[in-house]
Amino acid sequence: MSLVLGPIHHWMYGKIKTTMTREASIVAAFKAKYGADADKILDAVYKKHPKADANQPLEKLLGNKAIHQGIQELIVKTETREASIIAAFCAKYDDAGKVAGEAARKHGVSCGKEAIKSKGLSTADCSDTAKVFEAMGDYLCDGMPCDRGANVVSEAAKRTAWDHESCVHEAYWKNAGADFLTMCNIIHEWVSGFGEGVNQKIGCKREKAIATKDKSCLSVFEIK
Repeated sequence: MSLVLGPIHHWMYGKIKTTMTREASIVAAFKAKYGADADKILDAVYKKHPKADANQPLEKLLGNKAIHQGIQELIVKTETREASIIAAFCAKYDDAGKVAGEAARKHGVSCGKEAIKSKGLSTADCSDTAKVFEAMGDYLCDGMPCDRGANVVSEAAKRTAWDHESCVHEAYWKNAGADFLTMCNIIHEWVSGFGEGVNQKIGCKREKAIATKDKSCLSVFEIK
């Protein structure tokens, strides 16, 4: 591995760490809701999918692996572990998906608020849905740069829409035994929270979703 990692690799790691901290928020919500039972479920999941440390430097995590391969493996491990946790709780508790969704939304709100400070968003930026979508791209992991992730189909200050022709997360979620639609709902809650965190007047609609048998996904940020 090169001793010098370029900005894009650290940018990707930042997005992966957002997934890690979202997972931590969901785990905290499960512990608060289900008490001691939560620890038993988590112990079983972590035996198969070891708990990650979001504070570790990227260089240490990658070791001698090729950079692209190493980052791709981090994405797979992180998303599979999060989905495995959610699947395990949903298998036991009927309301676990809702609990996870609420936690994801709160985490999204916190990320949106953080984006205002870290990216120096102005009042005008926070009222521009295109700018908010652009800012979200630094937080939400949507595959590798070479993957065909979210593609903007229309953008304006009051309404920005984006689509996915395929779901880069689907294989990881299904391999983890998680319900496709449940996971899609949780990510939608996070995205909605991010928009709300930047500007409470921004709402998010999911007009189409592959998880509901549509051929593609279509989501919209819109000023209420």
